[in-house]
Amino acid sequence: MKSKIINVEPEYIYYLSEGTAQLWELHSDGTEILISVLKADDAIRLKNVNFNSVYEFRAVKEDAFFLVYKWDPVNSLEEKYFLLNKVTTTLMRTELLNLIKRKKFVRDRLISLLQYLVYEHGEGWKNNYSVIQLLLTHEEIASLILSTRTTVTRILNELKKENLITYLHGHICLREDFIENSDNYESSGVV
Repeated sequence: MKSKIINVEPEYIYYLSEGTAQLWELHSDGTEILISVLKADDAIRLKNVNFNSVYEFRAVKEDAFFLVYKWDPVNSLEEKYFLLNKVTTTLMRTELLNLIKRKKFVRDRLISLLQYLVYEHGEGWKNNYSVIQLLLTHEEIASLILSTRTTVTRILNELKKENLITYLHGHICLREDFIENSDNYESSGVV
């Protein structure tokens, strides 16, 4: 599946009116880090941009549609309030992802990320499971938690063997009691 790429400029507000998109930070050494996953009704404005990095949105599906605003010319107070509220909400969720990245053990980061994804992109399913409607590759999941694809794949396989997750047409499904009591399943020391 080919993705659409939009370079992010710091003086603009990007409002995602439809679909989902990923915000990536690209470093001069070739490192790419997935910063956040945006859903419809999210907005973002990068004020303090690291000049050693480039930021871009990647929309995997054709359904992602951005409205781009230049902050200064936004005339109406209602429109500024609306955009500021959306930017603040999106920023809070991005900061939650940053908190997940600060956990010491990869297993803990992955479990917390799966909980986050169920909360933000999940839907109930049969047999007490929730389906994460957002499709992410193991590489993208690894980038979100600052790990490697192989480690994420190994831990997801462990969680599957423990019957805590399963898959439905490529979507990760989490058992309800796993979501509610994830502290019981956290790490035994994999950094």
